[in-house]
Amino acid sequence: MGLTMASCQKDDTDLADVIADYQVQPVGIELDFSALTEAPDVPVTDEADSAFNDYVENSSWSKVIEISFADNTATVNGSVSGVSVQTDGAHVTVVNMSGPVKFIVSGKTANGSLKFYGDKRFQIYLNGAEIANPKGAAINNQGSKSLYVVMADGSVNRLQDGTDYVMVDEEDQKAALFSEGQIIFSGKGGLTVIAQGRGGIRSDDYIRIRPGVNIYVNSTAQDGLRANDGIIMDGGVVNVNTTGAGAKGVRSGGVMLVNGGRLIAISDGDTRIETADGVTDTTACAALYCDTLVTVNAGMLKLKATGDGGKGLNAKQDVKVTGGSFQAVATGTRELKKPKGVKVDGNFNISGGYFYSYSRRSDPIDVSGNTSVAPGYKTYELKPKVLTIAY
Repeated sequence: MGLTMASCQKDDTDLADVIADYQVQPVGIELDFSALTEAPDVPVTDEADSAFNDYVENSSWSKVIEISFADNTATVNGSVSGVSVQTDGAHVTVVNMSGPVKFIVSGKTANGSLKFYGDKRFQIYLNGAEIANPKGAAINNQGSKSLYVVMADGSVNRLQDGTDYVMVDEEDQKAALFSEGQIIFSGKGGLTVIAQGRGGIRSDDYIRIRPGVNIYVNSTAQDGLRANDGIIMDGGVVNVNTTGAGAKGVRSGGVMLVNGGRLIAISDGDTRIETADGVTDTTACAALYCDTLVTVNAGMLKLKATGDGGKGLNAKQDVKVTGGSFQAVATGTRELKKPKGVKVDGNFNISGGYFYSYSRRSDPIDVSGNTSVAPGYKTYELKPKVLTIAY
């Protein structure tokens, strides 16, 4: 464009449209904590359904233990045969060998934690709980069975890890809220997770988020919301903000499935540089990183990366959009890595809903496989920085 402008004589050429293409501004994507109107959440009642056990309503919770924090102490009320609860100040260790047990957790501590052992599924009912652990995870489930995190209606809850973790041999604690087993979130309360040493929320299995919940994760270290075997978002409001170098706002090792709700992930970190055995590796941030299939059927998925080389969506396999609203924005620099709104190593398929992708310093979408856009769309607009498809 510089050459054209330097050589042109007086004529009637209007460069306004050309300049506009290069100065286009992306849609604004910011964290949004406002309430969301959702359809009633109807539990699955068919025991043959694979999701049956993900509904806390389908289990009996007659066994109840209350744990209340107050500064540097924890008070335990109730006892259940087969369940051992030990306290060390405000650090609580539970061994559960008794089947479904409901732990009602409340109160505040700046030096406490909850740690669970056992091969039985259990429920943590958060009812105004604020737990900070300066030396590790606030909640750590070492069992491989389901962990139901239920937020009491209208409750405000907060979990925070420390900057320096004290590790235990052969035990993981990868986040402020960590579980070896599945984590299923439900209830009409709020949960804030502040991660300073490791990740925010992490499961070595899968995570399901049900309608009604309101979750906020702020991680200055590692990934915000992460699951090894997949993330299913059926509803709710989830906001994730990460600032660590190379960190992912949301990372799914299995299928990333959005069926409803509103998920906003913002990654502000720059590229991470690591050198080992003389080999240097660079890892860019992403608002959403998925190792397998990403499917958006309904709801809202909003992704933004602002750091060097950051991706809105980095999908290692296919991406499928059948409904709902998908927006991805990448505004970072292009020093060590190339920023992209959407990067798909597999195929990209869209047959419904709304899709928008913007990249300030590269193409808005990069698909290594095939791209399929079903007929019937109302808008199909491709510009140097923006792709918009609407049905």
